[in-house]
Amino acid sequence: MIRAWAFPLCALLLASFALSQEPGFKVPSVTLAPVGKVRVKAGSSATVELDFRIGSEFHINSNKPKSDVLIPTALKLSSAEPVSVAGLKYPAGQEVSFPFAPTEKLSVYSGDFAITTVVKASAKAVSGNYPVTGELRFQACDRSACYPPRSIPVKFEVAVEGR
Repeated sequence: MIRAWAFPLCALLLASFALSQEPGFKVPSVTLAPVGKVRVKAGSSATVELDFRIGSEFHINSNKPKSDVLIPTALKLSSAEPVSVAGLKYPAGQEVSFPFAPTEKLSVYSGDFAITTVVKASAKAVSGNYPVTGELRFQACDRSACYPPRSIPVKFEVAVEGR
Protein backbone atom coordinates (compact mmCIF):
# COMPACT_ATOMS: atom_id res chain seq x y z
CA MET A 1 0.00 0.00 0.00
CA ILE A 2 1.39 3.40 -0.93
CA ARG A 3 1.10 5.95 1.85
CA ALA A 4 -0.37 9.40 1.18
CA TRP A 5 3.02 11.09 1.61
CA ALA A 6 4.77 8.81 -0.91
CA PHE A 7 3.75 10.81 -4.00
CA PRO A 8 4.80 14.20 -2.57
CA LEU A 9 8.02 12.57 -1.38
CA CYS A 10 8.75 11.26 -4.90
CA ALA A 11 8.13 14.73 -6.32
CA LEU A 12 10.43 16.21 -3.66
CA LEU A 13 13.15 13.68 -4.51
CA LEU A 14 12.96 14.51 -8.22
CA ALA A 15 12.92 18.26 -7.59
CA SER A 16 15.83 18.05 -5.18
CA PHE A 17 17.80 16.01 -7.72
CA ALA A 18 17.29 18.75 -10.32
CA LEU A 19 18.20 21.50 -7.85
CA SER A 20 21.27 19.68 -6.61
CA GLN A 21 22.80 19.85 -10.07
CA GLU A 22 23.20 23.64 -9.83
CA PRO A 23 26.72 24.94 -9.10
CA GLY A 24 27.33 25.98 -5.50
CA PHE A 25 24.61 23.73 -4.09
CA LYS A 26 25.64 22.02 -0.85
CA VAL A 27 26.98 18.49 -1.11
CA PRO A 28 26.11 15.95 1.59
CA SER A 29 29.06 14.26 3.24
CA VAL A 30 29.38 10.76 4.65
CA THR A 31 32.84 9.57 5.62
CA LEU A 32 34.38 6.36 6.95
CA ALA A 33 36.73 6.56 9.92
CA PRO A 34 40.10 4.88 9.30
CA VAL A 35 40.00 1.13 9.89
CA GLY A 36 43.08 -0.41 11.45
CA LYS A 37 44.47 -3.70 10.18
CA VAL A 38 42.19 -6.55 11.23
CA ARG A 39 44.02 -9.60 12.54
CA VAL A 40 42.58 -13.10 12.36
CA LYS A 41 43.98 -16.61 12.71
CA ALA A 42 43.39 -19.27 10.05
CA GLY A 43 40.07 -20.97 10.74
CA SER A 44 38.81 -18.10 12.89
CA SER A 45 36.74 -14.97 12.48
CA ALA A 46 36.97 -11.36 13.64
CA THR A 47 34.40 -8.63 14.12
CA VAL A 48 35.07 -5.29 12.43
CA GLU A 49 33.15 -2.15 13.32
CA LEU A 50 32.99 0.29 10.42
CA ASP A 51 32.35 3.78 11.80
CA PHE A 52 30.67 6.31 9.51
CA ARG A 53 30.00 10.01 10.08
CA ILE A 54 27.25 11.98 8.38
CA GLY A 55 27.66 15.75 7.91
CA SER A 56 25.86 17.76 10.60
CA GLU A 57 23.13 19.18 8.35
CA PHE A 58 22.15 15.81 6.87
CA HIS A 59 20.62 12.42 7.55
CA ILE A 60 20.50 9.27 5.40
CA ASN A 61 17.83 6.60 5.13
CA SER A 62 18.47 3.61 7.35
CA ASN A 63 19.06 0.15 5.94
CA LYS A 64 15.35 -0.52 6.44
CA PRO A 65 13.47 2.65 5.48
CA LYS A 66 9.74 2.64 6.11
CA SER A 67 8.79 3.14 2.46
CA ASP A 68 9.60 1.37 -0.80
CA VAL A 69 10.22 4.75 -2.49
CA LEU A 70 13.13 5.53 -0.15
CA ILE A 71 16.62 4.28 -1.01
CA PRO A 72 18.09 2.17 1.82
CA THR A 73 21.66 2.53 3.00
CA ALA A 74 23.53 -0.57 1.82
CA LEU A 75 27.08 -1.79 2.36
CA LYS A 76 28.54 -4.20 -0.19
CA LEU A 77 31.89 -5.81 0.53
CA SER A 78 34.06 -8.30 -1.32
CA SER A 79 37.22 -10.03 -0.22
CA ALA A 80 40.07 -12.05 -1.63
CA GLU A 81 40.44 -15.75 -0.80
CA PRO A 82 41.11 -17.06 1.84
CA VAL A 83 39.16 -14.28 3.60
CA SER A 84 35.38 -14.03 3.38
CA VAL A 85 32.79 -11.60 4.67
CA ALA A 86 30.60 -13.74 6.91
CA GLY A 87 27.95 -11.19 7.88
CA LEU A 88 26.80 -7.59 8.21
CA LYS A 89 24.78 -6.01 11.00
CA TYR A 90 23.20 -2.59 10.50
CA PRO A 91 22.13 -0.42 13.43
CA ALA A 92 18.47 0.38 13.96
CA GLY A 93 17.48 3.72 12.46
CA GLN A 94 16.24 6.69 14.45
CA GLU A 95 12.56 7.44 13.87
CA VAL A 96 12.20 11.12 12.96
CA SER A 97 9.49 13.32 11.41
CA PHE A 98 10.32 15.94 8.77
CA PRO A 99 8.47 18.97 7.38
CA PHE A 100 7.65 17.19 4.10
CA ALA A 101 5.81 14.40 6.00
CA PRO A 102 5.04 15.76 9.50
CA THR A 103 2.67 12.95 10.50
CA GLU A 104 5.01 10.13 9.45
CA LYS A 105 8.22 8.99 11.11
CA LEU A 106 11.04 7.92 8.83
CA SER A 107 13.88 5.57 9.81
CA VAL A 108 17.19 7.42 9.36
CA TYR A 109 20.81 7.59 10.47
CA SER A 110 22.38 10.89 11.49
CA GLY A 111 25.63 11.88 13.16
CA ASP A 112 27.79 8.79 13.73
CA PHE A 113 26.69 5.22 13.09
CA ALA A 114 28.47 1.88 12.82
CA ILE A 115 27.94 -1.18 10.65
CA THR A 116 29.41 -4.36 12.09
CA THR A 117 30.87 -6.98 9.79
CA VAL A 118 32.43 -10.35 10.46
CA VAL A 119 35.39 -11.54 8.42
CA LYS A 120 36.53 -15.14 8.41
CA ALA A 121 39.77 -16.81 7.33
CA SER A 122 39.58 -20.34 5.98
CA ALA A 123 41.22 -23.11 7.99
CA LYS A 124 43.83 -23.58 5.23
CA ALA A 125 44.66 -19.88 4.99
CA VAL A 126 48.27 -18.94 4.41
CA SER A 127 49.72 -16.01 6.35
CA GLY A 128 49.41 -12.72 4.54
CA ASN A 129 47.51 -9.50 4.09
CA TYR A 130 44.22 -9.61 2.20
CA PRO A 131 42.12 -6.61 1.13
CA VAL A 132 38.41 -6.22 1.76
CA THR A 133 36.86 -3.61 -0.52
CA GLY A 134 33.43 -2.32 -1.32
CA GLU A 135 31.14 0.66 -1.08
CA LEU A 136 28.48 2.23 1.07
CA ARG A 137 25.52 3.41 -1.01
CA PHE A 138 23.16 5.93 0.54
CA GLN A 139 20.81 8.81 -0.14
CA ALA A 140 21.36 11.89 1.99
CA CYS A 141 18.70 14.46 2.81
CA ASP A 142 18.48 17.61 4.86
CA ARG A 143 15.31 18.88 6.56
CA SER A 144 13.78 20.02 3.27
CA ALA A 145 15.34 18.16 0.32
CA CYS A 146 16.92 14.88 -0.68
CA TYR A 147 19.99 14.60 -2.88
CA PRO A 148 20.95 12.09 -5.59
CA PRO A 149 22.14 8.72 -4.24
CA ARG A 150 25.91 8.44 -3.77
CA SER A 151 28.47 5.82 -2.86
CA ILE A 152 31.71 6.06 -0.95
CA PRO A 153 34.53 3.51 -1.07
CA VAL A 154 35.15 1.19 1.86
CA LYS A 155 38.48 -0.55 2.24
CA PHE A 156 40.40 -2.31 4.99
CA GLU A 157 43.01 -5.03 5.26
CA VAL A 158 42.86 -8.37 7.00
CA ALA A 159 46.13 -9.85 8.28
CA VAL A 160 45.83 -13.63 8.43
CA GLU A 161 48.07 -15.62 10.71
CA GLY A 162 48.36 -18.96 8.91
CA ARG A 163 48.54 -22.46 10.27
